[in-house]
Amino acid sequence: MTSFIQANATSTIGFLTLLSNIIFVGVLVVILSHADSRKHLYNFVHKYILELLFFGILSAVVGSLVYSDIVGFLPCDLCWWQRIFMYPQLVIVALALYRKDKSIIDYLVPLSVMGAVLALYQSFVQWGFSFGVTGGCVAVGGECAKVYFTQYSYITIPFMSLTVFVYIIALKFVYYHKSWKLKNGWE
Repeated sequence: MTSFIQANATSTIGFLTLLSNIIFVGVLVVILSHADSRKHLYNFVHKYILELLFFGILSAVVGSLVYSDIVGFLPCDLCWWQRIFMYPQLVIVALALYRKDKSIIDYLVPLSVMGAVLALYQSFVQWGFSFGVTGGCVAVGGECAKVYFTQYSYITIPFMSLTVFVYIIALKFVYYHKSWKLKNGWE
């Protein structure tokens, strides 16, 4: 049963990560090349920023808990640190959503930047880069360099984490670009 859950979780979450990566690249193309679509995108993000953040962060929290508590992948030290930077964001955004307080976005970015740096480092380690570091980090039997699975030749658990951290940071910049334009009378 566990292998069935693992296979389904891996294929589903891996596909959603791939899809989010494709959407991210598509959104970048729209932002860089098509002014009318860019305006609609900015308006959409500005209107639904809290919902977009909540569901993105919720997916990361649920995914990490599925892998550790249901599938049985042991989290390593870097995984725990990424969770430390991700999990509080769910509470912050949930409260902000309840209060309709978009000012909390500034509090998410430092957590996301630190989490993204760790996730990027761990992704590089899992892809075979050593950076001259010997020894390894371990926690409860999990090893930071251990690759539990690879989807589409590049998606691993830390890369999934990196995707969500970058998503949060990118939403902040899109949101504030629109806010800045409104503040300065450009729209």
